[in-house]
Amino acid sequence: MIQPPKGTRDISPEEMKKLQSIIDRFREIFEKYNFLPLETPAFESFELLSAKGGLGEAAKDEIYYFKDKSDRELGLRFDLTVPLARFVINNSNLTKPFKRYQIGRVWRYDNPQAMRWREFWQADVDVVGSSSMSADTECLAVSVGCLLSLGFKKFSIRINNRKLIEKILIKLGVKENKIFDVFRIIDKLSKIGLKNVKRELKENDIDIEIEDILKISGSNKEILENVKKKFGENEGLKELREIINLSRKIGIEKYLKIDLSLVRGLDYYTGPVFEVKIGDVDVSCGGGGRYDSLIKNLGGPDMPATGISFGLDRLLTLIKDSKILNRKVFVATVNDKVKEEAFKICQNLRKENIISDIDMMDRKLSKQLGYASKMKYPFVLVVGKRELEKKSIKLRDMKKGKEKLVKIKDIVKILNKVLNQ
Repeated sequence: MIQPPKGTRDISPEEMKKLQSIIDRFREIFEKYNFLPLETPAFESFELLSAKGGLGEAAKDEIYYFKDKSDRELGLRFDLTVPLARFVINNSNLTKPFKRYQIGRVWRYDNPQAMRWREFWQADVDVVGSSSMSADTECLAVSVGCLLSLGFKKFSIRINNRKLIEKILIKLGVKENKIFDVFRIIDKLSKIGLKNVKRELKENDIDIEIEDILKISGSNKEILENVKKKFGENEGLKELREIINLSRKIGIEKYLKIDLSLVRGLDYYTGPVFEVKIGDVDVSCGGGGRYDSLIKNLGGPDMPATGISFGLDRLLTLIKDSKILNRKVFVATVNDKVKEEAFKICQNLRKENIISDIDMMDRKLSKQLGYASKMKYPFVLVVGKRELEKKSIKLRDMKKGKEKLVKIKDIVKILNKVLNQ
């Protein structure tokens, strides 16, 4: 039996429907915030993917690298941010700020493990051209909106600032040429633990007490105050404070948590960084931050930018039984005499954005109900001759096994109510 390549997977029709529902909800939220859609090629020049500020010299080990028939060096995109930077460079007439979203697949040559694949879906929002912390807060706000729209209640977005951590590390005695080494090691904290982080720091001749950073905890306000007392005021701290204050004003601060251990792995981050955690899951379900130097490093103008990206495959894994992705109903018929009217009802539901289907196998009612149960329809509309004479149909709750008679004119309102519970 031929299997999919290592690190990839087939997504079954049932799972793909759920993934498409997630994509649709993300797209809806992105566009409410006036982010514009963009699509870029699945593969890019290796020159772009390996540029300083992106993956750099490690690119060949971390991406799918290949040459085409004309011996050009290429690679599958490893994220959606670097292609965005290229697009901005090639389109200098874009109105700023340029707010874009992109949803698509990316590829990384990682070691596959639980909720980590070599091919996976990302959903990105970015703001290019603004150095204001309002742009970072906008990305956080749209992220909160997406998670709430999917029905998640227990989640947090960890935030930090690389400028702040850099200043702290220098005050702790770290040499400037070792800063990025410390970032890469600290970024492994959740994977390898504090003991191994300290061991790697020592192996890299970095002599610091990492606990001086990690032990600063408390509420966002307390962390900001304690950092100022211990290490003094600086630009990174001011930016964090501005994001927290603005987030409080718009009602999303309760989802944000300052975490001084957060640095993010990619070198192109220059300021605020973010990471999304859902429930007690150890892996990140989303992340991002400010990358003010990336566009310039790739040969473009000096242009600030910030953004955040979600791993949709991980969200799909965590949202398997969410009712919010199950807005569908099956229309069953008692006999062929009511089929035309049933088709009409089904089509009217579709016009109202309710996913609906109808029997096409000429099955008896009991078989139709069995099919609806197997396909996990939460509700079935049973169309019968006697009910139609009363301008009514039966609404069957498949989980409870109960039915009630409802007027056809009220069915859209009733379904919208029960499908959203």
